[in-house]
Amino acid sequence: MTSEVTDYKEGAFADEPQGEDYIAPVKVHIIAPSTLPEGYAFDAEVGAIGAKKTISVEVPPGGVVEGQVFTIPLPDDFAVGEPRVNIPTGKWKDGLFDLLNAGIGHPSLWCGLCFTQVAMAHVMQRLRFNWLGEPAPDAASKNTFKVVVTLIICYAIFTVSLEMAEVSSNYYEIPAWIPTLRFMGGVLFTIYSIYSLMKTRENLRVKYSIPEEKCVGMEDLCCSMWCSCCVVSQMARHTGEYETYQGSYCTETGMAGGTPAVV
Repeated sequence: MTSEVTDYKEGAFADEPQGEDYIAPVKVHIIAPSTLPEGYAFDAEVGAIGAKKTISVEVPPGGVVEGQVFTIPLPDDFAVGEPRVNIPTGKWKDGLFDLLNAGIGHPSLWCGLCFTQVAMAHVMQRLRFNWLGEPAPDAASKNTFKVVVTLIICYAIFTVSLEMAEVSSNYYEIPAWIPTLRFMGGVLFTIYSIYSLMKTRENLRVKYSIPEEKCVGMEDLCCSMWCSCCVVSQMARHTGEYETYQGSYCTETGMAGGTPAVV
């Protein structure tokens, strides 16, 4: 199967046909097992842990180095007849601000608004990305939700502890290191939140062949900076097929039990 190396920029879609009738393929991320020359064929396993299937992969022009990530179209005959989440390709399922499309009480709405990083972790786990929003081997992606939630809890404990230390001190005697640590912690957590959300959106767009529409080259960053809750909710709706499968607040993927894994 012909594959392509992508740097996750708009060039990844440059060679694809255009037009309303064209249905872009779902792509899968392949991690090169070793340094290989172009044209070399090998078998790769794709899919969720415990439900993997083997597909044939051909190394793209220029070859690959060990650990390099590239994408290939998912074969048309992959898992034929098996239940799967129907995820649109070529464009977003709905708009960035269509927060109510899944319903006024839907988890994709309220998790996105109130617990943005948790909702981001749902999408990461659903797509088997790591805690930085990057495609990764099973060992690095199987516990992504737990890792992100642990980071959130640690940051909350860190912040509350410093606030309690401030309250217990006289206003004029608060040690300078307390507000300094609070500021540094907030900056670092904000940087992580924006970066990981940007990478998650970027890699999701590559997987489903969704080109940028505004601020080309900077769309993922701009959206993640200025409207993170809208970005998370849109990604959840796009990958959830909530018309068929129920969302959930309390699972690692944000989907109800029994929902097929996203390929």
